[in-house]
Amino acid sequence: MYYARRLSIWPTLPLNVHFRQISNWQPFPLNVEGCRVYSRARHAIWNACRTLGLGNDDVVLVPDYHHGCEIEALLQAGVKIRYYEVTELLEPDPQKLDDMLTPDVKVLYLIHYLGFPQDAFRWRQWCDERGLLLFEDAAQAFLAEIDNRPVGTFGHAGVFCLYKTYGIPDGGAVVTNIPPALPKSKYPSGRWGVLKRHVNWIAERSAVIGSIHLYVKPMMKKLKKKSHNPHKEFDLGDPFTLASSLTMRLLPRLVDQSTARRRRENYKFLLEHHRHLVPRPFQTLPEGASPFAFPVEVDDADEVLKKLRRYGVEGLLFWRNAHPSLPVDDFPNSKAFRNRVFAVPVHQELTASELMQVTEALHRATTKQLNPITP
Repeated sequence: MYYARRLSIWPTLPLNVHFRQISNWQPFPLNVEGCRVYSRARHAIWNACRTLGLGNDDVVLVPDYHHGCEIEALLQAGVKIRYYEVTELLEPDPQKLDDMLTPDVKVLYLIHYLGFPQDAFRWRQWCDERGLLLFEDAAQAFLAEIDNRPVGTFGHAGVFCLYKTYGIPDGGAVVTNIPPALPKSKYPSGRWGVLKRHVNWIAERSAVIGSIHLYVKPMMKKLKKKSHNPHKEFDLGDPFTLASSLTMRLLPRLVDQSTARRRRENYKFLLEHHRHLVPRPFQTLPEGASPFAFPVEVDDADEVLKKLRRYGVEGLLFWRNAHPSLPVDDFPNSKAFRNRVFAVPVHQELTASELMQVTEALHRATTKQLNPITP
């Protein structure tokens, strides 16, 4: 049997985190008095809509390329949505946006994909000139900056998914011009989430544990598929759910000023070896980016992902299922991304040998070579 460390795009949680000192550094938006931290970013989106005063007669322009949970949160908040098509660079087209404007349009929803900042300054100007609000979705872009200014500070609202950057159980932060009221619900414990992230960290360090994890997880997925609902992942849940108590305890021990830099370094390393596989919007790494993952575009994404698992790398074909309100066939660019683009890890917990494991696995999985690699 071939043993391999199990590497996922999700950051893991080191066992020693409980004994670390609290960091003196607090990144945006955690250093803002009006910041609110809920369990998920979708909860933050719902609460942002409420505090911005958006209602049933208001329309939000949203991109056709999205996860789906943000769309559901907007709909549950009571607003109407109107889809705009992103360009091949995953950017809004200003001319097409202008053609979509009607008096009931109140918000432009902008997503910073994979931790790569959009030109938020430009889009804030565009919104100001038209009397619109700018909503920055930085769920994948916590710690990203534009000219040394944090992503999320350009809009009237900014939302961040903290557990996409650090190995905490949950955490969705929001900042708005008028902060949401302080939630009155209790903090969940987060113990189960912490345990899973610790197991993932061990599976990253131990080939034996990693191989067991890689073997057991597909079996669990098959059991879940019997009652699988592809749209369940979009459910809002209770929008007042706070982040777990362990998230709030551990996050100050995890935040580090070097995190975004280390993610960029890992991304650059993979880019040097696999630039030909990277979709066009992500072939150049901006200085202020904080990459969530490393994107790969192939014709046979499902088959390549299966091969990667043989070498211990769990890629993610993210956002395959659009929100059911999107007429997918009417938006060919986003449809192609959903079917052809997956991601592999670049997070800051990766060691040099683990990063090499990702590199070699990608090479073998995309060049039809099935020889085992050396852990």
